[in-house]
Amino acid sequence: MTLSIWVGVFGVLAGVLVSWRFRDRLRKPERYWLVGLAATAPAWIIALTALLDGLSGDPPDKTLRAFLAASSAGGLLGVIATEFCVRWLKAQTTKAPALLYWFLGTVALVPSWGLILWRVS
Repeated sequence: MTLSIWVGVFGVLAGVLVSWRFRDRLRKPERYWLVGLAATAPAWIIALTALLDGLSGDPPDKTLRAFLAASSAGGLLGVIATEFCVRWLKAQTTKAPALLYWFLGTVALVPSWGLILWRVS
C-alpha cells in the first residue's frame, strides 16, 4: 500500500508542476480538472488492484466483493460530482481560480482511495 501512497504524492506534485508550467496551454477549466484527476487516478488504481488481489483467496471473501463495488461506485460518484461542480463554476459570472478546478479534480477520487487504503491495511 505504500506504493499507492507514494504514487499519489508524486502524482499530486506532478499535477502542481504541470498546472503551473503549462498554464498558458491549459486555459480551459476542464483541462485543469483533468490534470487534477490524473494526479490521483494512478494511485487509486494501484490500491484498487491490491483490493482485487484479496479476492483470489480460497474461499473468496464476499464482503470484499461488496466493498470493491462500493469503492468503485464511490470513485465514479466523486468524478461525476466534481465534474458537475466544474460546470457549475464555469457557468457563474465570476471567474474562479484555476487552482480550484485543479483541486476539484484532485479530490474526486480521494474519498474512495482512502476507503480502499483503510480496508486493505
